[in-house]
Amino acid sequence: MNKYGYRTLLRHVICGGLLVSASLPLQAAETLLSLYEKALQYDAQYKAAEAMTDAEREEINKSRALFMPRVQFGASVGHGVTDRTTQTNPGSVNTHLNYDIHNYALSLRQPLFNKESIATYRGAEASIQSKEALLLKENATLISRIAGSYFEALYAQEKVEVLRSNIEATTQQRDQAQQRYDHGEGTITEINEAQANLELAQAELITTENSLAAFKQTLGNMTGITVDEIAPLAAEQLPASVPDSDDMEFWLQQALSNNPEITAARLSVEVARQNVEKKRAGHFPTLDLVGVRSYSENDSNNTLGSRFDTTTLALQFNMPLFSGGFTSASVRQAYKQVDAAEEQLNYRTRDIEANTRKYLKSIRSGIQAMSAYRQAVKSSEIALEGTQKGFSAGTRTNIEVLNAQQKLSRSRLELSRVQYVLLNDIINLRQAAGMLNEAQLQALNQYFQTD
Repeated sequence: MNKYGYRTLLRHVICGGLLVSASLPLQAAETLLSLYEKALQYDAQYKAAEAMTDAEREEINKSRALFMPRVQFGASVGHGVTDRTTQTNPGSVNTHLNYDIHNYALSLRQPLFNKESIATYRGAEASIQSKEALLLKENATLISRIAGSYFEALYAQEKVEVLRSNIEATTQQRDQAQQRYDHGEGTITEINEAQANLELAQAELITTENSLAAFKQTLGNMTGITVDEIAPLAAEQLPASVPDSDDMEFWLQQALSNNPEITAARLSVEVARQNVEKKRAGHFPTLDLVGVRSYSENDSNNTLGSRFDTTTLALQFNMPLFSGGFTSASVRQAYKQVDAAEEQLNYRTRDIEANTRKYLKSIRSGIQAMSAYRQAVKSSEIALEGTQKGFSAGTRTNIEVLNAQQKLSRSRLELSRVQYVLLNDIINLRQAAGMLNEAQLQALNQYFQTD
């Protein structure tokens, strides 16, 4: 094949490769919402909580069974041998008997009144509602865990870009310093200073790249996929004021009404109160309807040769009179457990209120800090540009240029950090208020470049 043939073949291969590449779908960047949807089906911590809640739901069926009739069937079949001696006037008469034994019984017991069963059922209802609330809390925690790692990964990604830009600029400054030194204009100190800054930036870049890989791996562990691309922050979309409301009372009211931990703690108090009723049931009577259908043949030596086919229906009343003080002690113990549950509710309420106040204040401060750092970045960019012009004119030193570059890098990273802290505080505030769910996650997507 001549050189023209090779060129034709190469052109066909390239064109074919471009067509294949164009036909392949581009992998979309993962968003908070897409990662959450995958984590719902994969994250072990959430799936375990979901399974435990499903298991707890069976408690209501178990407690409902206490009101249902209990039907039992029993049977015994065997063979007996009896040597019987009977005293008569002529004397003793010995009889050797071989016989089959048959005994069948079908019994039904229908509870009519049992205070312990009523308290058990009501306690199970409250307990299941408490577990449902805690599952909502686990769902919000899943969102918070995903968001935390997502923000950390994005910050590390931005830090990598800033460091690479810093390395490129520092390399140029070092080369310029070397050229100036070679022409007898600069100093060796400028070269060494630039080289030292370059090596520090390179070391920090390696550490940051490792952190980025680790945070992406954490996201992968929660979602079961390999996370390569994640939707970056759309900084211009970040709020300029507190989302939803800036009123502290609004957020406190939301937290008291909707926070699943407070709801679960309230229901735990109800569970404890029903446990008191359950223990007090030891002083109350029980009433059952009992029906028995039985058949027996030769079931004892006194009934040899006899058959009994019996049906009975009766009301069975049981009244406890004295149990040695056990019931009274159990009731006192249950009342103390109510006190403990109420104090746990107080603790949860105060803790959630404190967190709500903290996150709202942090959001207010974060919005102000974000505005200040945006201005600081602009000022640092202007200062760097002026320093570089001064360096070219010979009025500024290479070290001053390096310092201006580092100041700009620090300002950019601080701005990035403040932005992600702000987003994290918004998520934490909504979680404290009991508002963090999939709908809120969809609203958060507006802060990212999801196209």
